[in-house]
Amino acid sequence: MRIRSIWHRGLRRFVEEDDARGLSRELAGRIRRVVTALVLAPNAGRILGPPGWRIHRLTGDRAGTWSISVSGNWRITFKVDEAEIVDLDLEDYH
Repeated sequence: MRIRSIWHRGLRRFVEEDDARGLSRELAGRIRRVVTALVLAPNAGRILGPPGWRIHRLTGDRAGTWSISVSGNWRITFKVDEAEIVDLDLEDYH
């Protein structure tokens, strides 16, 4: 899938310029693997990752948003619009 928009400034720099400034060094490798899996997936339902990623759709007021666990409180969230990733974000959800 193609990434159309990224919210998190550090994540945007990482994806567009391969520059990890603005991201935790401990998370950079895992974020790279998650982003690679997103780009290679033909659609959101076919994202491949280990069980620890806990790939799932959120519910409630965040319905329609996908979530992938990065580490501890950190997760990558995104929406899919016409086979493109939109609003890609790196969030601390606690």
